[in-house]
Amino acid sequence: MNWKRVGLWCLIPLSLASMIVVLWRAWPQPRAAVYRFYREQSREQTLDDLTGYLQKRSPHFDLYYTDSDQAVAGLVLDTAESLFDQVVNTLGYLPGEPVPIILYPDRQELRSAFGWGSGESALGVYWRGTIRLLSPNAWITKKTPENQAKAFRRLNPIAHELTHYVLDLMTDGNYPRWFTEGLAQRVERKATGYLWIEKSSTLKQELYSLADLRDRFDSLSNQPLAYRQSYLLVQYMAESGGEESLSSLIEQLSAGVQFEHAVEAVYGRSPDQLHAEWLTWAEENLDRLEAER
Repeated sequence: MNWKRVGLWCLIPLSLASMIVVLWRAWPQPRAAVYRFYREQSREQTLDDLTGYLQKRSPHFDLYYTDSDQAVAGLVLDTAESLFDQVVNTLGYLPGEPVPIILYPDRQELRSAFGWGSGESALGVYWRGTIRLLSPNAWITKKTPENQAKAFRRLNPIAHELTHYVLDLMTDGNYPRWFTEGLAQRVERKATGYLWIEKSSTLKQELYSLADLRDRFDSLSNQPLAYRQSYLLVQYMAESGGEESLSSLIEQLSAGVQFEHAVEAVYGRSPDQLHAEWLTWAEENLDRLEAER
């Protein structure tokens, strides 16, 4: 056997694989195309798999809901429509088709959709082209229609999840987790006045590093703190670079520029440098930031 020839043939797949990796990183269009394909496939599969769900449409949304939520379907759609313009105008992008919202009747149905355990829950989730919401019937105890509607309009997560949805369409997933969470909280606060703050999210403790937020966001033990830091990082970016800097950053991400390079292009320093500046800013404004609780 000609071992030199065998060795040569073994090297060819490795060389091709290396070339693919290089092209994948350097050429954003194929990466975005693949991401879009899988997002759309997942969206279609999710909607096709819904069993026993009704559908109701508004100008910008398709709502999927069960018979038990017929009484609140109009409230959910009206609330979504009331928030739509502010979210899309803030991000500068109009989705080309109705936004799909799936309204789960209870926590168990929502958990089952994601394979979650009994200890996990959420009022809303954006996932691969769809917005998933927990029915207001499952989490608002003030059962009179007027009180329920008032509480839902104030506390609903639609603006938050819609921000995730629009940013994902714009950039095809080209963003770190902490950034989309920080941006979504910022848009949500502007739209509804709501900001998620817990006692455990106080800044008077050891804070997560940027590497923690970038690489381990969902596995961090103190999720309220991770969300709080991501919000304040985005807030600092807007304050230090002006409101238009966030729009410029999203434009860079939409063009396929990697996040680190996009930050350098817009802010003139690296994400690590921005984070170091943010630490100083947070310390200098600690009393004001803590008063938000």
